[in-house]
Amino acid sequence: MYKVLIADDEPTIREGLRTLIEWDKFGYRVVDTAANGKEALEKAALHSPDLIIADIRMPGMSGLELIEKLRQKESSLHVLILSGYADFDYAKKAISLQIDGYMLKPVDEDELIEYLVQLGKTLEQEKLSQQRIAAFSGLSREMIIQSMISPAGSEAAEMLHEEEVLNAGLLWDHYEIVLIKFQEIDPSGAKGTYALLKSQLAEWSELSGKGVIFSTDSYIGLLVNGDLRQANTRQNLYEDIEAIAAKHGKALIAVSGGLVKRLGDIRLSYEAGVQLMGRRFFYAEGFIAAPDDIPASALASGELLPAQLPDYHAVADKLYFAVDVGNRMAVAQLIAECLNALLAAGCTEQTIKAGLAQVVAETLAKLTRDGSAQAAGGGDYSANILELHRQPTYSSLKRYLTGFLHGLISDLPGGGIDKQMKKMIDLIERNYYENLKLESLAEIFNYNSAYLGKLFKNTTGEYFNTYLDKVRIKKAKELLDNGMKVYEVAEKVGYTNVDYFHSKFRKYEGSSPSAYRKKQF
Repeated sequence: MYKVLIADDEPTIREGLRTLIEWDKFGYRVVDTAANGKEALEKAALHSPDLIIADIRMPGMSGLELIEKLRQKESSLHVLILSGYADFDYAKKAISLQIDGYMLKPVDEDELIEYLVQLGKTLEQEKLSQQRIAAFSGLSREMIIQSMISPAGSEAAEMLHEEEVLNAGLLWDHYEIVLIKFQEIDPSGAKGTYALLKSQLAEWSELSGKGVIFSTDSYIGLLVNGDLRQANTRQNLYEDIEAIAAKHGKALIAVSGGLVKRLGDIRLSYEAGVQLMGRRFFYAEGFIAAPDDIPASALASGELLPAQLPDYHAVADKLYFAVDVGNRMAVAQLIAECLNALLAAGCTEQTIKAGLAQVVAETLAKLTRDGSAQAAGGGDYSANILELHRQPTYSSLKRYLTGFLHGLISDLPGGGIDKQMKKMIDLIERNYYENLKLESLAEIFNYNSAYLGKLFKNTTGEYFNTYLDKVRIKKAKELLDNGMKVYEVAEKVGYTNVDYFHSKFRKYEGSSPSAYRKKQF
C-alpha cells in the first residue's frame, strides 16, 4: 500500500477525502491528516508518505511553502494540490515546484481515481528503480560487468538505468569486450601469476583509461572504452597487454567480440568473443582477432588444395627419413604441407592436432625402433605429444613441431658428403622393406636425384636399385633359411609382386626362391 497524507484547514474536506473513495482498492492508505502546513511537515517526517494531498492556501504555512520545505528534504515526494478556485498564479508557482496534479474543490471522485491510478503506475516504476539502485549500489564496476555478461545479463541490463551507469563511470560512447587467454595459467587461480597479471592489467587500464578489467571462469576480460574496428588500434592495445605479460614470460592470445553502443548490449560482444576464442587456433598470433578478420590459416592453406586428409602413414615415413638423414628443410616442408592439407580439408582444431600427433608418434616409433631416438638422447616423448595438444594456434603448432624434430636432428650424428652416403646406406640397410625410390631419397637428402645416384655409385660401386635389390635378396635368403614361405618372404623384403621377386632372386642367385629353399632343407 502506498501511504497518503491529507493536509487541509477545513475538517470537512479532510474527512471527506478520507471517505470519498475506497483507497485500499487502488493500492493506497490514508495514514494521517493535517490542519495546516506546519503540522503537515511534521507528520510527513513521521510517516514518510508517498503522496501528499494539500490545500494550496492554509493558515501559517501555505501549501506552496509546504511543498518548498518538502522539496528541500525529499525531491521525489508526490504532491497533489487542491484549490477552491482557479488561481493561475498559484498554479504556475505550484508547477514550478514539480507537483503531480492540480484539482479544484470540491474534488471529483472519478477525477481523483484516475489520478491515483496513473500515480500508482509511476510509483510502481519508482519502486522498481529503487530496487535496481539497491541491486547495483555497492557493486564494483567489475561486478556490474560480470552481471551484464552472465546468462541473466538481459535482465541485469533492464535493471540498470543511465543514472546507475553514470555513477559507475561506465557511460561511454562505445563498448567492446576483449578476451585474453594466457598460456600455462589456470584462470581459476586466485593467487600467483594469474592474480598478479590481472592486478597489473587493472592498474594499466585504469591509468590509461582503456577500460575496465574483469575476470570470467576461462579468461581475463577488458571492457574497452573505445572503438577497436581499426586494425592498428587493436594492434596497439595488444602490444600494451603483451608488454605486461612479457614481464612474467607468458604468451597470450586475444580476441574482440565487436563493438556495441549500449552497456546493456555487452553480452552480445562477450558471446561473440567466446565464439571467436573457440576458433582462435585458426588465426595468426600477435594481434587481437576480431569477428570480421579472415583466418590466417585460410591464407596459409591456400584454399585451393584438394579438400582431403593427408596420408598420415606416408607423411610419417617421409618425416622419419628426413629426420634420420638430418634434412631440416624437408622436415619443415613436410610439417607445413601436412598442416596445410588439414586446414584446406576444413578440419577442426582437435582433428588437426590428433592427425599431427599420429604422424609424430609414428615417426618417433620408427626412430625408436632403429635406435635413432635413443641416439638423440630420448625415447619417451609423451610430454612432447602433450605439448603439441596445448598449442593455441596453427602457427605455434607448426613452429613447435618443426622445432622439436629439428632438435632431434641436432642430437643425431651427421655432416659431410661421406657421412651423408653412410646415412643413406644405413637407411637402406634398415628400411629395405619400404618402398624406397632414389627420387624420394633425393628429396630427403636435399640433392638432385641424378647427382645423388652418381654419389651413391661412386661410394658403393653399385647403382642404387642394384644395391637395394642385393640387400633385399640377402635378407630374403635369411628368411628362407628360417623356413618362411616364399610369398611371405617377398612381402617382408619389400616386393609386393611375388613374380617380380622370383625374377630378382633368380637374377642374383641363379635359382628361384623355391629351389633355394629346397636346397637348404
